[in-house]
Amino acid sequence: MNKLFVGTSFDIPLPRRGFLFIDDNVPKLPLAQIFDPLKHSIDPLRKITPRQARDLADVLYTTTPQGENTLTVRNGRRALAPALLEAKRFDLITTEDEEVQGMLDDLLFLPELRSILCGQRPIFSFKPHTRIFARISRAELGEYAALVLGLILINHYPGQLIIPDFGFYGRDAHANLVRQDRLIAGVRFLSELPPRLRQTVLSIDDKVPTGALYEDAELLARYAGFSPGTNGFTKYITDAMA
Repeated sequence: MNKLFVGTSFDIPLPRRGFLFIDDNVPKLPLAQIFDPLKHSIDPLRKITPRQARDLADVLYTTTPQGENTLTVRNGRRALAPALLEAKRFDLITTEDEEVQGMLDDLLFLPELRSILCGQRPIFSFKPHTRIFARISRAELGEYAALVLGLILINHYPGQLIIPDFGFYGRDAHANLVRQDRLIAGVRFLSELPPRLRQTVLSIDDKVPTGALYEDAELLARYAGFSPGTNGFTKYITDAMA
């Protein structure tokens, strides 16, 4: 299912069925599994599909400082996708493209990411019918490593995703999660999201504003069907900001 939380004081209720919950801190829940990047590895290239390879190449390139729209980056994304599809592990990816090789070298330069992506620890199994909490602490891993790992997990996991800080992880390629009806996301401010992705998440019917900015509350009131100047419009904004 899709659900969007907007504001600074929301609390996401957990579904009864399986999911992957990604955040800096995760709740303790009986019978749930905890993915700890300091203890586990992942195998994101196992059984990867062409579409997953293309989406993963897209989101990995959004972490580079060169931007997303230069010719170099576009060519790099095209070269990275088939390389991801053919390799069994990140450190076994072979490519003649210098741009792609440079990006991979940067990614695996960090020992935290190399340990997680190259099978140096026990491999964690992400079963879609299990409640899984991924504790991706930016304080422990650093912003870049946490972002890369989060993007890879989002691409890798086939089931319901719960991402309380979607403003940090959200990329335009994640619009497909909304179309697949499997995103529960939280943002402090709608402006945290890229414009195209922001328009997509605003199409989610189930939106819960709590402690929202006035600008966000007003926009959500319009999406809820209230006309400016009416009592319903004013009440919605007041409740959304509370």
